[in-house]
Amino acid sequence: MEDKSYYGQGFIEKLKKSNDIVAVLSKYIKLEKKGKNYWACCPFHHEKTPSFCINEYEQFYHCFGCGESGDVITFLRKYEKMDYPDVIKMLAENSGMKIPELEENEKYIKAKKLKDKCLEILNLAKDSYMANIYKPTALLAQNYIRKRKVGKKELEDFELGYSKDPFELVNFLKAKGYSDAELKASGVCEIGKNGKPYDFLAERLVFPIVNSLNNCIGFSGRDLKNSGMMKYKNTSATLLFDKSKTIYAINLVKKYKQESGFNYIILVEGQFDVVSMHKAGFKNTVACLGTAITKEHIRELKRFADTVILCLDGDDAGQKATVRAIDNLTNSGLMIKAVKLPDKQDPDEFLKLHGPEELQLLIDNAVSDIEFKILFVKEKYNLAKANEKTLFIKEVLNIISKLNSEAEQEIYLKRLESLTSISADILKRDMRAGQVKTIKTQEVISEQDALSKAFEFVLASYLHHKEFANLNSDFIDYLTNDEYKKLFQLISEKEKHNEKFLVANVFDEFDVDNNDEIKKLINFNFDIIENQKDYFNQCLWRILEDHLKFKKSLLSKQYLNETSAQRKAEILKEINLIEKKQKNKKLEEF
Repeated sequence: MEDKSYYGQGFIEKLKKSNDIVAVLSKYIKLEKKGKNYWACCPFHHEKTPSFCINEYEQFYHCFGCGESGDVITFLRKYEKMDYPDVIKMLAENSGMKIPELEENEKYIKAKKLKDKCLEILNLAKDSYMANIYKPTALLAQNYIRKRKVGKKELEDFELGYSKDPFELVNFLKAKGYSDAELKASGVCEIGKNGKPYDFLAERLVFPIVNSLNNCIGFSGRDLKNSGMMKYKNTSATLLFDKSKTIYAINLVKKYKQESGFNYIILVEGQFDVVSMHKAGFKNTVACLGTAITKEHIRELKRFADTVILCLDGDDAGQKATVRAIDNLTNSGLMIKAVKLPDKQDPDEFLKLHGPEELQLLIDNAVSDIEFKILFVKEKYNLAKANEKTLFIKEVLNIISKLNSEAEQEIYLKRLESLTSISADILKRDMRAGQVKTIKTQEVISEQDALSKAFEFVLASYLHHKEFANLNSDFIDYLTNDEYKKLFQLISEKEKHNEKFLVANVFDEFDVDNNDEIKKLINFNFDIIENQKDYFNQCLWRILEDHLKFKKSLLSKQYLNETSAQRKAEILKEINLIEKKQKNKKLEEF
């Protein structure tokens, strides 16, 4: 989370008031007013029915489909993949506001200058590599490209290039006035044992890595000599590049989405697979850069589609990678499907042998993530042998038991029945036997969960200015959660000055994306509560009752340890008063 305090809270509030969220978002997505709010199809995941809601009064948005929420600043950061200072600059320019002098803050100006330098260096490097690919000195790369049947369009779309030797690029950039430290910070070179920079992609085919804003942020180089070295080398982590957050070809997918639209993304393993897929017409294809799928990857994928079809290599390693990818994508909110390519082929090989029509058939018939995992497990066992069938059943039941929907469990229990000829009812009993929890544990969880829900509803009511939620300054004494306490203080402070703490203000004070508790309050669904005023009082009483129980417990311990008869009498009087309050259950007494 960035240090937002530099700009000053007053400036940020004024900036957001000058950039109405409806006016700004309408430049990016089509809005339709229904009642008090505006609605649209969510730009962060693919959908046909609008579930993206913009509250004009509170100046925030929330998607009831994928759960994304934020203010105008959050939207631009996520949609355009912009840094916080860049968003502030854009909004200030939109409204003619002057940003507090950045020069006064050395930390920000230094970071901004370095970032800008790195972007310059990376783009110069990209142009240099691209120019090299057409030179006689790039014969090695040219022969490889012909062999892989890469055409001129693919060369241009993916901006493929070639690194001639370890020093050509370094000398070129240093002649432009860039220092060794700046070259290292940008990631275009590494520092050798002699302390001098060199191009670590020397004699490799170079794939520029471009983000969704169309900025080159790093490179990946393919070995052309089969030298036994790493097949692919990526830029090391920099302030611009982190492979755990980067998806290859996302810039092209964004462009294709804007031009023609699509409802799924195809995920393959390697860069050349992506190039081949795009050439064959599958322009909604991307790849991760040799790393497991992360939360950041998922967020990026959800911006462009609500379904991901895994089309990884057909060999054993590729199938295991598919299962790992499925596990990492579980509970992502994305629909996951998978294709198994025959004869251990990768997508590039399959296209060359069978053509795009056959691949489209495989994609159209891609199986669900659970079906793929079941078939993957099945290949490990000989079901004709009783002991192996037992192991197969146990492993698959474990997969099915983790599904949240009972209906979905039923579907795959029937599927397992068809594979083993064992009744789905028997399979279900075996599965349930492994899921039993003790009643005592359930009761404890239930009680704690009820108290958490009470806190959640009361604070959500305060945040959303429900008319029945009269603010009581003493309520802070019952809050043990620091985040809740901070939020209540912010709301109370505004109330003292006869102002309202808007939901949009929450995004200035909290890192909402990484704070599930605060996110729940922002997106609380009041429609599920029938009599909200009565429920508010019930929740408030539950919180106060829990506080009284705790206080009574402390006093009881003090009573047992106290030696003074006078003090014992005082403690007993306090305990009796608490018991009276517990019996009366009158909120006005507190």
